[in-house]
Amino acid sequence: MGGDCERRLRTICVDDVMITGLDLLFLEVNSLEESLAFYEGVLGMEVESVNNDSEPPMAKLRGGALRITLAQHLETMLRRGRGVHFFIGVEDVDQFYDDLIRRGADILPPVDEGWGGRFVTLEDPDKYRYFFVTWTNKETE
Repeated sequence: MGGDCERRLRTICVDDVMITGLDLLFLEVNSLEESLAFYEGVLGMEVESVNNDSEPPMAKLRGGALRITLAQHLETMLRRGRGVHFFIGVEDVDQFYDDLIRRGADILPPVDEGWGGRFVTLEDPDKYRYFFVTWTNKETE
């Protein structure tokens, strides 16, 4: 690896090509309306746009630096979200949990299972699983 690559923090370098992070999640969903209710109403994400007239109907959301695009497709898999888990960092998982409860989320309290993070788990309407984590071991970030 080149010297510049070794000096950069929070990047992954492969043959001097940098991967700087996850920029966008693109998720196929069964119901744009149900998914928007979850991402905006429960998670508190900002809806940037909704286009019900596009093919497929799509919505773009943002939460901090994370961008999510939802595309409504009829269910093409036996179960969406199967085997897919997203780990999203939050500053204070206990406060985030309290916010989720206030927004009506059906969620268990945060846990720490000893692998370096305290977390809560939540599934969206299409069964995509999210782990919202406050890392306790900085090496895992």
